[in-house]
Amino acid sequence: MKNVMLIHGFNGVPKIYTYFKEKLEEEGYNIIIPEFPTKTNITIDGFFKVFDKYKAYFNNELIVIAHSIGNAMFIKYISKNNLNVGLYISLAGFAKAFITEGREDLNTAIAPITISMEEKEKFISLVKARYSIYSDNDYIVPFEILQEFTKIIDSKDMLIEGIGHMGKKSGLESLPQVIEIINNIENI
Repeated sequence: MKNVMLIHGFNGVPKIYTYFKEKLEEEGYNIIIPEFPTKTNITIDGFFKVFDKYKAYFNNELIVIAHSIGNAMFIKYISKNNLNVGLYISLAGFAKAFITEGREDLNTAIAPITISMEEKEKFISLVKARYSIYSDNDYIVPFEILQEFTKIIDSKDMLIEGIGHMGKKSGLESLPQVIEIINNIENI
């Protein structure tokens, strides 16, 4: 049985993960949803401690879907630990800090997570297939940072209009493009 790990972001598990879990379990996948720190409790060490509990799952067949800040934490973790992954799908991923007006809680969490050149290169070598899904109306991450992320991690770029940040507040209930990517990847 293949494993799919769903990595959440700042506000916890987004609604869209319920859709992924239901669809992928129907297809025989084992779904893993770790509980990472959220909001003002987010730290790199905090995320790493949770990842450590799931280290045995990291291999060339693991499928990872990460949302928002969870992307940078995942990249940092597998780069530090030299862990392979078969397929990685980023939702609203970013690789450097940015400022969101009126959101000091979010700005504080994002500030320390810029991906270094070494982490980027190691990540690319450790992950077989990489996809970045982002929207033209993300209200958290600036569009140019979303676009830049796909280049930084050398991923297949997937702009989907009108899906916002894909978190709890966007109300997104399905994203069949993710299921299609998983179903169309061969030999991971």
